[in-house]
Order: sequence, then C-alpha cells, then structure tokens
Amino acid sequence: MFRCLPFALLAIAPTTVATANPAQGLSLTYAVHVGGVHVLDADAEMALGANGYRAGLKMQTDGFLGRVAQWKTDVRAQGLLSGALPQPRQFTAHGSWRDQPRMTTVDYTPDGTPTLTLANPEPEKDREPVPVNLRLGTVDPVSAIVAVLDQVAKKGDCDITVPVYDGRQRYDLVFATQGPATLEATDLSVYAGPATACTVKYKPVAGRWKENRQRDRDREGAKRKDIPVTLYIAPAIAGGTPVPVRLEMDSPLGAVKVHLSTVKAV
Repeated sequence: MFRCLPFALLAIAPTTVATANPAQGLSLTYAVHVGGVHVLDADAEMALGANGYRAGLKMQTDGFLGRVAQWKTDVRAQGLLSGALPQPRQFTAHGSWRDQPRMTTVDYTPDGTPTLTLANPEPEKDREPVPVNLRLGTVDPVSAIVAVLDQVAKKGDCDITVPVYDGRQRYDLVFATQGPATLEATDLSVYAGPATACTVKYKPVAGRWKENRQRDRDREGAKRKDIPVTLYIAPAIAGGTPVPVRLEMDSPLGAVKVHLSTVKAV
C-alpha cells in the first residue's frame, strides 16, 4: 500500500492559495486515514504567484507503523507559470525506504529540457532507461499538480493530461472532471462546502522494471494503474484559488482518505 500512497499523495503536494507575492503562501497539514485509522500526517507548503511557484510535500511513518514500514519522503519543485503547462526549474525527491536512500534531483534548462543531476540508486539499476525523446515536454510530479490547479482556476474544470518525468519513470497523469460536489463538515477536515470532484489516473509510458524484477513489479504497477483516485478541489480560504481539500482512494488495507486538517498563511 505504501508504494501506491506516494503517487496519490502527490495530488495534494502543491496545496496553497495563489498570492500576488510568490514569497507568500500557505502551510497545510493533511491527515491520512487508512481503513478508518489515522496513520500519518503530511505537511505541504507552496507559494504561487505571477513570478513563479514553489511547492513541497513532506511525510514519514512513525510509531508502530514506522517500525514495521519505515518510510519518508520530501518532494519539492519550483518554476514559472506561463503557457499551457508550468515550466519547472528544479525538482527534488529525497527520502528513504527501510533505511535505503532514495534521492532524485531533476534540473531543467531554459528551454524546459529535464536533466537528471542526482540519482541514488541509479534508475538503470532496476529500471529500463527512459528515452531522451520521451523526456521532452514533460514536467515533474509536483508541477503536474500545479498544472491541474491552474486549469481549475482558469477554466473551472480539471480536464487535462500532464506528461510527467520524475527522473526514473515517464508516465501521464490524466485528470478528468466528475462534476460538482458538496463536502460536509467533519471532525477531520477544516474545509466544508462546494468542490470540484476530479479523477486522477496513472498511465505508464516508459521506465518499467527490468526483467529480473519485472514480474512482481509489473503486477504491482498494474494494481497502481487501476487504483481509483478522486481528488476534491476548492478554495481553502475565501477568495483564494482552488486547491486540493480532500483525496480518496482504495487500497488493500482499506479505504484511504486524506483530509485537510490545518491551514495557515505564511
């Protein structure tokens, strides 16, 4: 389940209100529940404005869960907002799984070409290489969520397909509008009210596991591809731009629900 959760939680990574000054933004906390049990919190922050954006998401397991499934991740991106998609300048994904480091940095040239400048372990150790031509015109996973928020803010829908390269894999994130929804007040969330419901689908393109790990990994990847993820987007603060306020998905351990639990201007 934890191999699927990071993909889904990237859908809440850049969750702050746009401001005229990109140095300002929001700090948010999301509570993650699996099968009705609170398993961890995710801390997100972002500044989004006319001069650019920066966004990040940090989370890790702790307590009993941390002892049986030690995992942490810190993903961040920064770039410019212009054109149909964001123009990232740098993406980092630093963390570990069971004390094994997972470090990735992708830098972008002025024309948007991504360059993998740090990778530990190297992608080629476990995965087929992603051809250079398939990396062109892509954005990182965090900037992909910036793209759908920008789509909702400008057009009122989330119908957009975003090509993603994360330094190890090439895939598409396909967002589709499911229609308006009303989120009722709960003890778990600081937001209640109207929202736009969107589905998120993961479509692998390149960078699959090599043959010696392919059978189990491809089976796992197929499961991840088929996981239904629903993202609810709405202004977290009156007058602000739309941001993710709730996320729902299935998992082998039960329903996963992610609620916006705190929000603070910074």
